Amino acid sequence: MPRVNPFKGTRYNVTKAGNIADLLAPPYDVISPAEQNELYNQSDYNVVRLILGEINDDDTDEDNRYTRSAETLRNWLDTGVLERDDKEALYLYAQDFDIGGETLRRTGFICRRLVEPLGSSIHPHERTLSGPKTDRLNLTRACETNFSQVFTLYSDPTRKLDAIWSGIMEEPAEIEVTDKDGVKHMMWVVTDADVIKTAQEFLEDIPVVIADGHHRYETAINYMKERSSATNSDKSDGYKYAMMYLANSHGEGFTVLATHRVVISKLTDNIDEIKNKLSEYFDISEHAIDSDAPDQFMEKLATAGQSRQSFGLYAGNNRALLLELKEENGQIEVITLQDLIFEKVLGISREAVASKKSVAYTIDASALMNRVDEGDATLGFLLNPTDIDKVFKVATGGGVMPQKSTYFYPKLISGLVMNQLI
Repeated sequence: MPRVNPFKGTRYNVTKAGNIADLLAPPYDVISPAEQNELYNQSDYNVVRLILGEINDDDTDEDNRYTRSAETLRNWLDTGVLERDDKEALYLYAQDFDIGGETLRRTGFICRRLVEPLGSSIHPHERTLSGPKTDRLNLTRACETNFSQVFTLYSDPTRKLDAIWSGIMEEPAEIEVTDKDGVKHMMWVVTDADVIKTAQEFLEDIPVVIADGHHRYETAINYMKERSSATNSDKSDGYKYAMMYLANSHGEGFTVLATHRVVISKLTDNIDEIKNKLSEYFDISEHAIDSDAPDQFMEKLATAGQSRQSFGLYAGNNRALLLELKEENGQIEVITLQDLIFEKVLGISREAVASKKSVAYTIDASALMNRVDEGDATLGFLLNPTDIDKVFKVATGGGVMPQKSTYFYPKLISGLVMNQLI
């Protein structure tokens, strides 16, 4: 069996479930409690009821968020709210979005991909935590279904598959919906045997890097191991696969945003003492920056980053430092930030960062500055986006990057198609 395969996706029957816009949700790990409640109220059939069930005070081993998700899934399948496609397909998925004054389109496709050990043909690019993996494994055990895709990348400068997708996208999409952030999501169901074979053969020996969904993929590995070691034989080998979205990192509209760091722990040194320590490793210049219009400083940061590793340090009261690394260390920016600035200069350990008690994250430079100005944070570090070629080099070379090293925009939406593992 090839690594990349079509599958009979399980999808909403909108004649019974209602408007597709009311049924979809962001990835489970970015849904806040307030948004979870909003999605619950949006529709009795919103996918949040499957991917992020509510927790009750009286939950038991027999009645909890996972068992309730499983019961909901069975009910929706029995009543026809969800239906499984008759034919195996690849699901072409495009997203139109506005950024930097441009409208861009990112295109990829959803498939059923063979689960293999990390480091073989599938490579992680950042570290994971145990808690989310336990949560996702419990959900997979109960529901035997992938509700969301693992977002992976492959590198093809020739854009062979992109040319095929462009032709298919000339036809109207089967699903077209715009979310509250203005991102338009479109999906085409691809059953053409020749197209599927071309995608399979092209990607058979091309390594892929996990962009988003590391926890979901490691959950797929753990679930496969559990099912493989079970004493009873399975009629289906669906557990050997995971639902995956594959996109070409050289495709049009491929966008990586910077994830800035907000230091929320108290520091023993004041900003001038920190500046003095940093001057051993960085050339430092001071700049005024306006939280309502940080673009000018961000442009300076981007320009500096073209020649050497550079960071912006926001100290509050419109004071920013531009840090330019004196000597190249062979690392990428987020690793230098962790190992040199956080650990060596500020004394913030990797464990403290991983706990999220010392450092928070945002893609919004103005939000970072406001947190520092309001006293909710000590310092803020502004970053340039991580170069995707460097991500591939680290990942395929066996390395991993710190958490939140990249922000692939936009996020994939949940609920377009599901993959039953039975």
